[in-house]
Amino acid sequence: MIKVNLLSPGKKEVAPGKPSAAFVEEEKEPKVNMGAILAAVLITVGIIGYLYLSQSSELHRKQSLLSEKQARKAELDKVLKTVAKLESTKLKLDKKVKIIQELKNKQKAAVRMMDEISQSLPDNVWLTRLTFNRELVNLEGQASTNDLVADFIHNMKASNFFYGEKFNGSTRRVIVGTEIFSFKLSIRFSENLIKQEVL
Repeated sequence: MIKVNLLSPGKKEVAPGKPSAAFVEEEKEPKVNMGAILAAVLITVGIIGYLYLSQSSELHRKQSLLSEKQARKAELDKVLKTVAKLESTKLKLDKKVKIIQELKNKQKAAVRMMDEISQSLPDNVWLTRLTFNRELVNLEGQASTNDLVADFIHNMKASNFFYGEKFNGSTRRVIVGTEIFSFKLSIRFSENLIKQEVL
């Protein structure tokens, strides 16, 4: 009779003295594929090297860009400081020009005021004191009659440059046989009319 082994190769039958009829696999030692491990390590090292070089190159590019931006910012800061100095100088010059213009206007106003007062003075009226503060003009003078003082006030008001007069009275004195009336007068002078004439 022919015996056929129906067991798969690598399996052995358990000895007949054992109660179980199960089969036990033979243990084989695993084979280590050194070539595959070496290839995996080389590929991993290559990927890490590539990533390192790529990131290093990107970092270097960004550092160069940052240095350029910082240099540009330093240049712009210098320009901004120069502009700030120029604006400060311009403001100072504008103030000086404004002051000079105001002085010119006041000079024109003072000249015009003196001219108007001179034209308003009748004969036999003369001024002994004149002060001018902003719009207020304080006058002291002498006249041969009180009527001439009244004419003087009337003439100033008629020029349209003077308004708001305040007559502070007159005092009669006799000097070397001649009557003299000393008077005090406050009146306002309109500088706005001078400004309008200039414009």
